[in-house]
Amino acid sequence: MDHHTFGNSYDVVIVGGGPAGASAAYCLAAAGVKAAVLEKSPLPRYKTCGGGIVRRGLRSLPIAIGDAVERECFMAEIHLHDAGLRFETRRQVPIVSMTMRDRFDHLLLSAAREAGADIACCEVLDVYPHSERVDLLTSHGPLCARFVIAADGALSTVARKTNWPDNRPLIPALEYEVTVDDSLLARFSQSARFDFGVVPCGYGWVFPKKEHLSIGVFTLRRGGANLNEEFHSYLRLLGIAQAPRMERHGSLIPVTIRRAPFAIGRILLVGDAAGFVDPLTGEGISFAIQSGQIAARSLVGGNLAAQEVSHRYNADIAAGILPELRAAKILSRLLYHHPALRSLFFRLYGQRFSEVVTDIMAGERTYRGVMGNPSNYSELFRVVGERVKTTVAGRI
Repeated sequence: MDHHTFGNSYDVVIVGGGPAGASAAYCLAAAGVKAAVLEKSPLPRYKTCGGGIVRRGLRSLPIAIGDAVERECFMAEIHLHDAGLRFETRRQVPIVSMTMRDRFDHLLLSAAREAGADIACCEVLDVYPHSERVDLLTSHGPLCARFVIAADGALSTVARKTNWPDNRPLIPALEYEVTVDDSLLARFSQSARFDFGVVPCGYGWVFPKKEHLSIGVFTLRRGGANLNEEFHSYLRLLGIAQAPRMERHGSLIPVTIRRAPFAIGRILLVGDAAGFVDPLTGEGISFAIQSGQIAARSLVGGNLAAQEVSHRYNADIAAGILPELRAAKILSRLLYHHPALRSLFFRLYGQRFSEVVTDIMAGERTYRGVMGNPSNYSELFRVVGERVKTTVAGRI
């Protein structure tokens, strides 16, 4: 909607039109809440992201996204180059639906508009919380809302302007949209590929799109890796000697959760703004969608009463999202910070572990369910622990 027809007072203003903001807007508008989304750049617009939508995220969407899907991957590959291992998993339904984020985000936001939400292209310049409302200064003038949902990403302007505490390290990722010849495209076209042992404390990925490959690397080691060099080494490992066209994009990923609470007064943080990103995979779309929907349900269920809304949102996040992220954090330490133990673990149980993570990405299982049942892993870690002790004793 053009800004000159845009209102200046809303029940809820959502800052950011990505999956978290669009999901919240859709649910609120469908419930009859007067809601608006403020998006800094016109949509559709490029978004630095691998664009792989895992099935656990798709399952929670109220709309079909077929128009935005460029390729469906029914197979995932995991390569451990420092151990010389390779594993693959297959499913009857897509494990990852490959999209370009400009089309995916635009589709979600269009659905929110059709449900009744207003959409405006403007930048939030400042935020002034009050006891009964929140005032926003935007590039198109002032706005007033009863509540604000901060869905504006890892570097959230809303959180920064309201002095929200931030303890999160933001880790770097580097992605290229790579045009390759038909034979290379065909070679990588069937699966979502993940390579460990090619980047310190991180991994590389290859996501096949309709006419090109999205290839990237990320690391949990802040300032400890030259991602540009690592990326080109990764390309050589993949056998991609040259590419007619490569578009370079960088981003920061919050793989640590902000300190709770996530709703204070009349402001709620969702998605990357809250740090709701899977620390094992770096995937944030699933939890962005989920947290946006939880925010909307909390506002509707709490009848737009500040104390009740905050209570509901913080409680539902604590029950639904935080246990998943904490369980995933345990696994991420094994995967990224102990390469020797990782190699041993995968030699013993690599296929089983790959199947379990695939089930989690498909929404069939949860990290919490896997880690909460000792029978799933106690034997694995017992054997790994014994092997480590034997190895250490042999060196003394």
